[in-house]
Amino acid sequence: MARILITGGAGFVGSHLARACLEAGHQVHLIVRPGSDDSRIQDLRVGVIRHNFDLQSETALKHCLSDAEPECIFHLAARPRRPEAPDFSDARDAMREQVQVLVGLLSAAAAAPRPPRAMIRTGSLAEYGSAQAPFQEETREMPVNAYGAELVAATHLVGALQRRLPFPVITARLALVYGSWQSTAYLLPWLVTRCLAGETSMVRHPEDRRDLIYIDDAVGGLLRVAAAQLPGGTVINIGTGFAPTMRDVARLIIAETGADPTRVEYGPADGSSGIPDFRAVTALARNLLGWSASTPLAEGLVRTVAWYREHLRLQEPQNQLAGTSRRERTGAP
Repeated sequence: MARILITGGAGFVGSHLARACLEAGHQVHLIVRPGSDDSRIQDLRVGVIRHNFDLQSETALKHCLSDAEPECIFHLAARPRRPEAPDFSDARDAMREQVQVLVGLLSAAAAAPRPPRAMIRTGSLAEYGSAQAPFQEETREMPVNAYGAELVAATHLVGALQRRLPFPVITARLALVYGSWQSTAYLLPWLVTRCLAGETSMVRHPEDRRDLIYIDDAVGGLLRVAAAQLPGGTVINIGTGFAPTMRDVARLIIAETGADPTRVEYGPADGSSGIPDFRAVTALARNLLGWSASTPLAEGLVRTVAWYREHLRLQEPQNQLAGTSRRERTGAP
């Protein structure tokens, strides 16, 4: 049994990783920012040790590391959805929440009475941006937004600081992860729920290609990274290497949900989000980890749609009760 610490423990990937670590018999500590939606980890109250504080608090972080004494840290905390502001405050917030927090975590872990044996931090294929696809780990990054740029900055900072750290830090650049419990702020779960509800949807960039990895495969890849004892500063892609168009993904979702195809509209075929081909080369993961994604997209979508269908069904009685209470209070029709 190992002691595992996960930052961003209430998030989509973090909550699934926590479950996998518990199932493997590890002692799991989660850092959860106050005010976070913790619905994904409600059923883990007994199994995990929860630490409620903001990672920007150096004092709280030092106390947590001293108490938990983690052998492995998974640094997953991130905020990818940040609206652009005219005064560039979004970029300032990004550097504080991504880079400064990372430096604080590295500093606290290095100074801990028992430093971890390894830290795995999640990056994203978004770091490669508009570079030529498919993306290899040595590809020069060309991020197209602040989120991609802040991740690149953090990745290179880790590489520069590695010689000063008593433990290796590995960066796992994830493809677009999907599956149960993902926020509907993201296209795939949004489209699934809209199709299940029979609502009209728009796929704005239908010819953009996206490397989509099922959550179980992403978690499996992260666990392999942690077990592999890779050199510090290693960057490794965790993806499928396959990138269907979003039009093809939408058609699979329509078929699985039984939605009316005419309810899904598409943007112009020549339009792009800025990254027309978002796809990883995964040879390094196969060679170093003996790992590759094993869930075909069609199978992953079947599981995902089934989860959202059941989740929405379970929510219906609550929504009806809330509606009844509202009518009682306001007389609304």
